[in-house]
Amino acid sequence: MSTIDWVFVIGIAMTIVVLLGSGYFLVRIIRIKQQIKRLPVRRLKNKKRQRAVKKKRQMLIKKKKSSLKFFLMLLFLTGLFAGASSYLSYYQAMNLTTNDSDSVVKGYYLLRDFEQQLALAKEKGDNEEKLQKNIRYLATAMASYGTKTASTINSQEGQLILNRYYNAIKQVGMNASTQTKNFYGNAQIVDSFLEDIEKVKTYEKAAFTYYKVDETAFSEEK
Repeated sequence: MSTIDWVFVIGIAMTIVVLLGSGYFLVRIIRIKQQIKRLPVRRLKNKKRQRAVKKKRQMLIKKKKSSLKFFLMLLFLTGLFAGASSYLSYYQAMNLTTNDSDSVVKGYYLLRDFEQQLALAKEKGDNEEKLQKNIRYLATAMASYGTKTASTINSQEGQLILNRYYNAIKQVGMNASTQTKNFYGNAQIVDSFLEDIEKVKTYEKAAFTYYKVDETAFSEEK
């Protein structure tokens, strides 16, 4: 798990712990109040007994105040941890997980490397065997996106956008894997796949927009 995943898990655990703690002190307060109510209200004739009752009442009131202080403190912490966990949950839903981020980055470069190799094959710009080998490798790598699914931590809309993108990459890869020997010097097939790549880029753009991915960072690295 990533650091933020651990923070989220710890936040949930702490929320549960302090909630249980506040529950304990609430029950304690109720029991103390019941004990105070059971004490004699009227003044007793037995002075020793009267002093004992007074002392016990004071002790119970002190315990009640102390328990109330801890209850309010733990209740505040429960709200604090719950709020922080909710924010992290929202943050995770609206941002790429580590695995999805890796898949998106890899998909970006696979698509453009594939596009570059197709352009070379179309114009016979390199050795045919070398180009076939490169295209086969890229096609296989893209086809492997059939095993990828967006993390369920993401929002439902985000999952749908990513899964469409992954599926589009997979489809191009599967189709290309059956045509690796037919690209060289074949403008018609190459142009058809270049059109498919542009369609994949629309899904890619949707994913980048939703997750606020800066595409210029990819271009600069490349």
